[in-house]
Amino acid sequence: MTRAEIIQRLQGDVSLPALPEVLLRIDRMLKDPEVDIKAVSSLASTDAVLSGQIIRMSNSAYYARGGSHLTSLQPAIQRMGLRALRGLVFALTLPRMFHDDGESFPYRALWKHSLAVSAFAAELATEIGASPAERENAWLGGLVHDIGALVLATLQPREYHRFLQDLQERSDRSAQWNEQELPDWERETFGIDHAEIGCIFLRERWRLPEPIPEITRLHHSLGWNEPLPEGVERSTILVVHVANGICSHYGIGWNPAEQEGRAFQESAWESLGLDLDRVEELLEKAKTSLGIAETLLSEGE
Repeated sequence: MTRAEIIQRLQGDVSLPALPEVLLRIDRMLKDPEVDIKAVSSLASTDAVLSGQIIRMSNSAYYARGGSHLTSLQPAIQRMGLRALRGLVFALTLPRMFHDDGESFPYRALWKHSLAVSAFAAELATEIGASPAERENAWLGGLVHDIGALVLATLQPREYHRFLQDLQERSDRSAQWNEQELPDWERETFGIDHAEIGCIFLRERWRLPEPIPEITRLHHSLGWNEPLPEGVERSTILVVHVANGICSHYGIGWNPAEQEGRAFQESAWESLGLDLDRVEELLEKAKTSLGIAETLLSEGE
């Protein structure tokens, strides 16, 4: 299948999942600064699985912190806060939306990686003094940054499975092969990479607003020489890029091309105004957030 054929299928293939209407409605509602918790709770309660997951998450050690056990949705949302709820709803919903056959694609590893990147990107955004809105974008951008690989694996399951096997074989044969990143190998094989596919999918199929599609497109290349669309902060792209590289480098990854290779572009770290000597410290600081990735993944199944 050629690049043009992949894009054509991407834009019209009915096998690709659509965002649930309840998630879209909750997302729109949470963007309203005057939103009412009661209204959000009422809408979330229409999805029994999601509302049960939110209540269980509110009783987790991460959110409860010794508080009383909650059994209803509105107090659970109040405990977590509306600002956290948007990212949480996506994190609980998205891992259920792509079919996991347990064999041809490392779904669980990808979602664990994505949730870890999401949590760490939010920590980095806080570290550089980003606004609450930018921190939310870092969280959601981190969550969906590799969704293009899921899309490609859905469109061409056998071919992408073989592609990942070939990467693993190259890794086993040579210590030098991984100087290339995953998008480089994908473009050689498919004529397009998961970052571009993810951007098209999020923008055209799921109609997520910027900066999320653009974060997805540039989370490897960074697009230093490109003007960014209005509303897209380069710093948010950079924190997702750095979080992705560090999580992969420390073994929270899903493909052999990003294991033990170059973690991230040093120019990204420098542009964020961070000290390379602080990588270990920041990773330690993010452990609480990384721990929630497993909890979210278990709840989202």
